[in-house]
Amino acid sequence: MSNPCKDAQEDLFEPLVSVEHLFIYLRDGARTSYHRGMQSKEHPSWSTAEYWQGRFEKSDTPWQLNVASTVLMEALDELESSGFSPAEKRALSPGCGRGLDALEVASKGARVLAVDWSSTAVEDLKSRYEAIRDSCRGTVEVVAGDIFAMEPQPVDIVIEHTFFCAIDPSMRKTYAEKIAQWTKPGGFLVGNFFVLGEEVVKTLPGLSLTQRGEGPPFASTVKELHGLFLSTFEEVVLRPAKNPDPDRRPEMEWVGIFRRR
Repeated sequence: MSNPCKDAQEDLFEPLVSVEHLFIYLRDGARTSYHRGMQSKEHPSWSTAEYWQGRFEKSDTPWQLNVASTVLMEALDELESSGFSPAEKRALSPGCGRGLDALEVASKGARVLAVDWSSTAVEDLKSRYEAIRDSCRGTVEVVAGDIFAMEPQPVDIVIEHTFFCAIDPSMRKTYAEKIAQWTKPGGFLVGNFFVLGEEVVKTLPGLSLTQRGEGPPFASTVKELHGLFLSTFEEVVLRPAKNPDPDRRPEMEWVGIFRRR
């Protein structure tokens, strides 16, 4: 039987492809990358709502997959196999974009709060959800706003996919603190993290994975993730994905599951 939540998850944008250590994106036969229209590193435009709104307004969102993240779903499946059920649980999807991940988690019965800077992305997700609301096991509440400025509303699970890698690395400590505030004790941060080895990361200017070497997406390392999260979370799983997205660099996509202390 088809899943009505999943059936609604369609997207018009081409997937990611990779070249060596760099992400390059193909759309309409032309190569593009995240760096277009970016400002200097001292004043990164990718740290503003206006930047992301502009990307969604122009449909310049090649990181958006046409299905929910296979790595995120792998992480959720692993968590479910340990006895955790998303049904009736409160979930947060920060930087939700067009919401394919949020819809998939809602299809498992969760009550999802999906937040994004871009009002265009938010309106798109609202339309998708309204189309399947009556048949979806869970619910999706969609908010246009800044997750860093919102008052935390403790949730059972935070789902992470292409938000941590999109914010400027200087904001990662704040991200970790904010996610800890949102997560109930015993709750989980579950994500798809872009992880590379320490030696490889040293070759990336500012951790950037773009061809230009500036702007998102930004790589991470196991050491950095431990330093950010292990003071407030305990590691349950952190490993290379078994089912990485075929259009991304397989060894870079990692399953991460962290339990709030």
